[in-house]
Amino acid sequence: IHQAQGPLGRIDVVSGRGIHHAPGLSLQFTAQIPPHVLMITDGDQTSAVYDCKQRDDWAFMDHTTAAAGYYLRDRPRVLILGAGGGSDIGLATYHNSSEIVALEMNPQVIELMTGPLDARGGGIYRAEGVSVLNQEARGYLASSAGHDEKGFDIIQLPAIDAFGASGAGLYATQESYLYTVESLVAMFRRLREGGVLCITRWARNPPRDGLRIFDTAAEALRKLHLDPSGHLGMIRSWATVTVLLSQSPLTTRQSDILRRFCRERSFDLCYLPALTESETNRGHILDEPYYFRGARALLGQNRDAYLNDYLFEIAACTDDKPYFFHFLRWRSLGVLADRLGQGSRAFLEMGYVMLVAALGQAVLLATVLIILPLLPGIGALRRTGGRAVTLGYFLLLGVGFMLLEMGFFQKLILYLAHPIYSAAAVISGFLVFAGLGSQLSRYWSGRPKGVIAVAGGVIVGISLLYAIFLDDWLNLTQGLALWVRFAITAATIAPLAAAMGHMFPTALREVSKVFPALVPWAWAVNGFASVVAAVGAPLLAMNYGFVSLTVAAIFCYALAGLLGRALPVAVSHKPA
Repeated sequence: IHQAQGPLGRIDVVSGRGIHHAPGLSLQFTAQIPPHVLMITDGDQTSAVYDCKQRDDWAFMDHTTAAAGYYLRDRPRVLILGAGGGSDIGLATYHNSSEIVALEMNPQVIELMTGPLDARGGGIYRAEGVSVLNQEARGYLASSAGHDEKGFDIIQLPAIDAFGASGAGLYATQESYLYTVESLVAMFRRLREGGVLCITRWARNPPRDGLRIFDTAAEALRKLHLDPSGHLGMIRSWATVTVLLSQSPLTTRQSDILRRFCRERSFDLCYLPALTESETNRGHILDEPYYFRGARALLGQNRDAYLNDYLFEIAACTDDKPYFFHFLRWRSLGVLADRLGQGSRAFLEMGYVMLVAALGQAVLLATVLIILPLLPGIGALRRTGGRAVTLGYFLLLGVGFMLLEMGFFQKLILYLAHPIYSAAAVISGFLVFAGLGSQLSRYWSGRPKGVIAVAGGVIVGISLLYAIFLDDWLNLTQGLALWVRFAITAATIAPLAAAMGHMFPTALREVSKVFPALVPWAWAVNGFASVVAAVGAPLLAMNYGFVSLTVAAIFCYALAGLLGRALPVAVSHKPA
């Protein structure tokens, strides 16, 4: 019935009699769900827009696990990180919240909800006491507005990804800077005394999302020098898990309130201070009380052993490795196959598998399309001196360049708030400033090997500085306007990319004068390395983190700088 298109995706709004969408709704709720349409982004992320004209129309939202926090605070000031179709705003209004600040990153969503969908959504974006801001969560928390003195009684982080795509592992290779230790620390610091951070994830069996966000919350509290055992709660329904992170230790009274909340809705208690195993796994019964035992293990002294033995990767995520949706452990596939047979295929993360497959395809196609066409001239290559040093040099440049570029791309997703913006800024920045550096390399009067050595040293030095201080630099400016952050991104990339642009043409000009037969091979190995490294960099970051990616790139440029001293260069002869 409506469609919108923008840089952050295509939005389709669909209606129909057969649509009944209320994910995580308690099975105890027997009344009618209000009429609604679905707002779908890129055929994937789905949000319902409910036609709720009165406050009481939102009563159904009180039968979701996300409502638990509202029973711990009266007339709260609320921050919602992802307004979407407005259901979490409706939940906050149902509980008579004194003020509601909702963040929505996609301006097309705001335009739809305040325009064509305004009547269908009960005007929830314009409700009294509601402010909807076109901002990304981490940027808002880092801005002056996010640091106002008021703080919040409740911060809601709903499950904004699609259940089906998440379950199929399509998000495995996507960075998410909402579900990291640093993110939860930033949210925690915006809570008032006694405030609650409510994080809702999908419940899957065996447990993955719920235990990982619980461990991330526990690590955030440890980073704040607080004992997580007294500040955390966790409950679940048949479809969702909500982790409650309290600014103050949960009292006996608050624990009893949460017990009653779950009992009345047939939700399961997973963790509370002083909770016993006999109180768990009563409503939606699993083979074992996995959540309770997992939570106890993650808070205990044997956390590391539990994480190492668990079938899936559920350790806390950080900004260095922000792959919250990547749970697959290859070593667990054999165990799953023994237990589930062909059913174990359901646990393969398709996003990760496709990236591995893409790496294999990249190696094959790069070999066929870049290396094989040069084989007829391999005889001339064998008769040429300095080939090992030369080809090794250009291979390292290809790997190092792409590792740095892809590392920046992934790192700046947090800073610029979206992969589209990061790609635009990073790819154009590296190409433009590396091109300028290439042009500038023509005009240095020094020896070519000296230019290569200086450029390599500059690259290594700047990369080391960025590895140590870039996060702090970006954090200082993350609250600024988007266009300012684009300018800062360009200024940050410029000196590094300009130095990188010196090393390829300087060496190629000299090699072409001495051994012209090496030139096509230099181009080929550099192109091959660039293609393969572009696909391999995300895999490296997923397994070892962005710092490791930077260290690998530094190693490539440092070694290339050393090989540059042995490159064959033309000897100039002065007339007698």
